[in-house]
Amino acid sequence: MKTIKRNTIMKLLPMVLVLFWTGCDDLDFPDPNNPTDDTATLQSLITGAEAQLRSGFGVYIRDLLVIGREAYYLEPADPRYTGELLRGPIDPGGFLCYTPWAANYKVISNCQTILNSADVDAGAKGFAQTIQAYCLMRVLYLTDTNGARLNYDGDINAAVATKAEVLAEIERLLDTGYSDLNSAVDCDDQTDGVQFCFNLSSGFDGFNTPETFAKFNRGLRARVAVHQDDFSTAQTALTACSDWMNSADGDVGVYHVFSSGANDGDNQMYEDPNAATLKLMVHPTFLTDADSGDARVTNNVLVRENTVTYDELVSNLAPTLYYGSYDPVPIMRAEELQLLQAEVHIGNANYSGAETIMNTIRTIAGVASYSGTDASNAVDRILHEKRYSLFLEGHRLGDMRHYGKTASLPLDREGDAVVTFPIPEMETPG
Repeated sequence: MKTIKRNTIMKLLPMVLVLFWTGCDDLDFPDPNNPTDDTATLQSLITGAEAQLRSGFGVYIRDLLVIGREAYYLEPADPRYTGELLRGPIDPGGFLCYTPWAANYKVISNCQTILNSADVDAGAKGFAQTIQAYCLMRVLYLTDTNGARLNYDGDINAAVATKAEVLAEIERLLDTGYSDLNSAVDCDDQTDGVQFCFNLSSGFDGFNTPETFAKFNRGLRARVAVHQDDFSTAQTALTACSDWMNSADGDVGVYHVFSSGANDGDNQMYEDPNAATLKLMVHPTFLTDADSGDARVTNNVLVRENTVTYDELVSNLAPTLYYGSYDPVPIMRAEELQLLQAEVHIGNANYSGAETIMNTIRTIAGVASYSGTDASNAVDRILHEKRYSLFLEGHRLGDMRHYGKTASLPLDREGDAVVTFPIPEMETPG
């Protein structure tokens, strides 16, 4: 179970330079984010994919947080953050739409190059398929019913896949990737178990072998299954990573890492909460809807004396999740898996099981336990717990869509709406 001050873990993960790990192959390439088939090595493709996962991350997470009413991004230099994201329509030719799309598909392209290689082992294929699935998830979090592309050849005349087709492909990639990870052979012939033939950053510490990375794969599989109410599949996936799910520290997981090194990037979620002006501000309802004394609020939000006001939006709540510009950002943590397990219990009408999990988390947060969880209140309770436990991790929009509750998201101004991203303009013919 997590320690409530989540940013404590941010001090503990080593900040290694993501772009320059050593591996089984020499790193001899001009651009790790765009390697050619002639110059790319397995390590360069893996490194490039992981590095590219963070490219455009700031825009991607702001998109999710603002539309999901977790936060505002009050940027006077770019009113699209308070206009398009809160009112719509989203400009299909604008950077809010295209930046996260392009970043995710660059990762997918790197992974596809791995999969198209005749001489890569099963471990590398399992990694590539898992990351491809994760990137398609990220695209779908924004586009939702507008779908995504499953053709990676650049042909904009090819049909865009529906949401159902994209979800089916995500499932296929994760399941095939899991099988490949389980059949991986050892790369170094040492006595330390089966190892990948490449290195990963410190963000994958504890998940950097085929066996342990497979747990991350199953965590993602559980996430996508829950969002489709496929509770049997979700339970099987959670059982396969139960030791991770049941970690005493809910922060154990997979992270994006950053550093100040050359060619590396920073955590674009961080701002000094005491600065005179801030851009990323917590939505006021995060405080007003909270249980009194909830440590997930008091430890992760600063109530400022001075408010920030822009475009008729006002907040005095600054996030304090991170201590500095190079703190890691979660991709998936044990606490999310615990809450997914609670959702599975709810889906199977095991309300007492869900209540036990939620109450364990609430006890650590210093708030009263639930009682009498049943069909009438279970969904609202799990949504509340996910909102506060997974604060600013970008899950709320998808969760509210899943349960058909986007109409409950606050609309702060006349004309505001909950919007969905279109397919980018450059991805459509004409």
